[in-house]
Amino acid sequence: MKACIIVGTRPQIIKSQPIIKEFKKRKSPLVIIHTGQHYDYKMSKSFFDELDISNPDINLGISKGSSAKQLSDIIIKLEKSLKKINPDVVLVPGDTRSALGGALAANRLGIPVAHIESGARSFDPKMEEETNRRLIDHMSSYLFAPTLNCVKNLKSESVLGKIYFSGDTMYDVFLEYKNMLKFFNKKENFILMTIHRKENIHNRKKISEIISITKKLSKNGLEVIFPIHPHTKKQISSYGISLKGIKVINPLKYSEILNMISRSQLLITDSGGLQKEAFWLNTSCVTMRENTEWIETLKGKNNQLLQNINSNDYNKILSILKTKSRKKILNKSFGNGNASEKIFSFLAKQF
Repeated sequence: MKACIIVGTRPQIIKSQPIIKEFKKRKSPLVIIHTGQHYDYKMSKSFFDELDISNPDINLGISKGSSAKQLSDIIIKLEKSLKKINPDVVLVPGDTRSALGGALAANRLGIPVAHIESGARSFDPKMEEETNRRLIDHMSSYLFAPTLNCVKNLKSESVLGKIYFSGDTMYDVFLEYKNMLKFFNKKENFILMTIHRKENIHNRKKISEIISITKKLSKNGLEVIFPIHPHTKKQISSYGISLKGIKVINPLKYSEILNMISRSQLLITDSGGLQKEAFWLNTSCVTMRENTEWIETLKGKNNQLLQNINSNDYNKILSILKTKSRKKILNKSFGNGNASEKIFSFLAKQF
């Protein structure tokens, strides 16, 4: 089996790590293509270095530009690369622009697509990621679902490809690092915050309310640490919003973000991946979104949605912080930590 995997963002690199390692262990050819969607070193190359995976075989060099331009450039450049490589299957992890471009390019060339993390649904058509993953799922030959709810979503949509409950490759990587770093879950006096979604940072009122709430929390005696995404920083600056009172730091490495989540009193985020990591680390999470594709994290109120962000949310967050005893969910919602092994074994039987 000769395969190709398409990445372009931090979450994709993390999801791909155990798959890349599995292919290497099985001595099966795997070409890694990086689109360049995340062109900042901290957001991309550092993750290859830290996660101990090979540098990309091909970097398409896609960077700045509108969503449409990025997508079209990815498809055009990928088509040329895939024609040369001629793989048996193209693996696309997640729901990014790079994943959609990879699926479209492979599909146009008649190459089977394997979607890693298929079936995730927020049912929010305003989210670019929701549109991306639905399109990818309906053009994929092999759909690897991270949860049973994802399997249910795929079946309800009558997708044409083969559905397989593999578990979550992000959980594979999480367990590897949890065992390596030995987190003790000793909570310290700070809140961790990450905000990057368009619906938050491209809405001046929303991002102003989020910053205002976190400044109040900081004045209440809890340091708010904000590893800031480059685009988030640019948007906040364009609005003239001050971040005084919040500890702003550069984007963190994978091990660093896990360590910070494990030690924090609370995670405030709009990230899909970090919701899961907080859930696995038994850290309270407040998600600044109207919905979540990871409904499993809502069990036991480990994760709570703030759907209409306003000044009243300050008191809601204080209430969450005061709730000391939360139900720890110990189940296998995201598999057993061997998703990458299952995915490789399944694909090896197809080719």
